[in-house]
Amino acid sequence: MSTPTLIGVAASRGSYTARLIQFGDDPEVLVPLLRRIWTDAFGRKTDAMAAALLASDWWSLAVNPKPRRWHRQPPVPGLGYPADNDTIRRGALREDVGGALEWLYLLHLDQRRLVAYEATVHGRWLRHSAHQLDPVEELFITEIADDDGPEMTVCTVCGAVDEIDHVEVPSMAGYGYDTATSCTRCGSSVATDPMFGDHVTRKPWPPNAPTTGDATGDATGGTR
Repeated sequence: MSTPTLIGVAASRGSYTARLIQFGDDPEVLVPLLRRIWTDAFGRKTDAMAAALLASDWWSLAVNPKPRRWHRQPPVPGLGYPADNDTIRRGALREDVGGALEWLYLLHLDQRRLVAYEATVHGRWLRHSAHQLDPVEELFITEIADDDGPEMTVCTVCGAVDEIDHVEVPSMAGYGYDTATSCTRCGSSVATDPMFGDHVTRKPWPPNAPTTGDATGDATGGTR
C-alpha cells in the first residue's frame, strides 16, 4: 500500500517547495534512509541532495536502486526511482493538506536539518519531529533499553534519561506551534517556531564550578 509523501525544501514564513514520493514512509524508516543518501550519494552536500530530490517526483527512494521492468525511467543512482509526473509543488504549512498525503519532510539547508510533518484528520500539517542529517548533532535521541524495554529519551549532553520537559503553545506566527524541549538536569534545550525553525542550546557539562578564589588566596581573592 502506498504512503503518499512530500519531500522538499523549507522557505520563509512556513512556505515550501516539494516533490511527491508515492511510496514514502514514516520517519522511523525515511529519516535513516535520507541520512544514508545524504552521506553516501552526496558526500554530505545538502544543497546537492535537495536539488536532486526536487528534479523529479518519485515512486520511492533507495540507496542502491536496481532497474525494474515496470519503471519506464531508469533509476537515479544513490537516490531512487523517478516517477513520470513532473509537477513541482509549492505550498505553505498553514494551508489545507490536499489529496491523500500522509507525510511532509522539509530540508532546512542552512542547518542540515530535516523536519517531518504528519497530516491530521483535520487536513492540516502537524509538526511530528525534527532530525539533524548528521545524527551526532542531535540533542535528544530515542533509545531502547537493553532488555527490550520501553523507549527512552536521552540527552546527548549530560546523558540524562527521560528527564525532558516539553512545552507546546499555538505560535504567534498565526499557524503551527512554538515548542520548547529542555533537559531538566543540564538545561540544554531546543526551542522552535514555524518561521525560524529550531534554536539549539547546549549547556556546559559538567557545569562550571563557581570561582571562589585560588589556592594561594582566600575566598575574597586576597593574599595573606
